[in-house]
Amino acid sequence: MTDAAAAHAATTVDLGTGDGRFVLAHAAAHSDRLVVGIDAHHAAMVDASRRVARPVARGGLPNARFVISSLEALPGSFDGIADLVTIHFPWGSLRAAAAGHEPALTARLARLVRPAGRLDLLFADAERDGGRPIDLDAVRAGYELLGLHPVETRPASLADAVAAHSSWGKRLLSNRGAGRRAWVLRLEQASAEEGGRG
Repeated sequence: MTDAAAAHAATTVDLGTGDGRFVLAHAAAHSDRLVVGIDAHHAAMVDASRRVARPVARGGLPNARFVISSLEALPGSFDGIADLVTIHFPWGSLRAAAAGHEPALTARLARLVRPAGRLDLLFADAERDGGRPIDLDAVRAGYELLGLHPVETRPASLADAVAAHSSWGKRLLSNRGAGRRAWVLRLEQASAEEGGRG
């Protein structure tokens, strides 16, 4: 993966990619960027991975990849690979990592982001996604300790779910999901120069 990343202007990693629709759209919109979808459950990614493998003339996306892995099992070669890491409406252990409930996993997540890179989280404070409430102040403070500084925190909108290509997010943030809260949290890693100061 390191060689593939080096061959592109930038790299996006979409963790918990599910059916891979965000990867397909992001790769199509940014042909100079390597876009990697990662999910522990391969079945949902099958159609998207077949599509990216097609010849370009038939809609293939040579700048997109899919990897079957949990966050815990990702090899060290992914450390510092991403200019942008996205996580959209995670559940289970990935939600625990994103929300700072599992410090070792949260630290593993933070290591994916290269200096001056960004982590974009879109997550629900909903029982279906893990049950444990999210304390945004604690989440931000935890990421600060890992060198990721909050640059935006706000309630998520239906437009955010549409941009993430998340069917679950669209249901959650539509009228059918009335009363369910979701959040956008964007964090930036210090640049190498800033990280070396002090």
